[in-house]
Amino acid sequence: MVSNYELDDLDSINELGQKINDNFKKLFHIDNLNSNEKIYVYKVNNILVGFIHISINYETADLLNIIVKEEYRKQNIASTLLDYAISELPRTVEHFLLEVNENNKAAIKLYNKFNFNIINIRKNYYKNQNALIMERVLK
Repeated sequence: MVSNYELDDLDSINELGQKINDNFKKLFHIDNLNSNEKIYVYKVNNILVGFIHISINYETADLLNIIVKEEYRKQNIASTLLDYAISELPRTVEHFLLEVNENNKAAIKLYNKFNFNIINIRKNYYKNQNALIMERVLK
């Protein structure tokens, strides 16, 4: 189920994060989070199989990372993580933002399911691929 991450989870988070970005550990400093960042993990039989990483700044939250181990996909784990993260946002948060590769159809489908809408496009953000900026208005 979903819980806050613990120090014992850091290696698993960094290992799984490497699948998102080869420089995950350098980019996100999971071992030294800012006070406005949250990580929630999903475990099966005490094994971390997915996590979500968000940042909260006043009225805006940003989805920084979400990933589920490939063998655990299509089991609603990402939906559970996203739903939990949204439910834990402070009441002051009005906008939840993210960016996603336009070719990541599974992620876009998930975000659409949670009422995120495309508000902008970053051309060639991923080398020759565009990033979609998506937002869910919470208030």
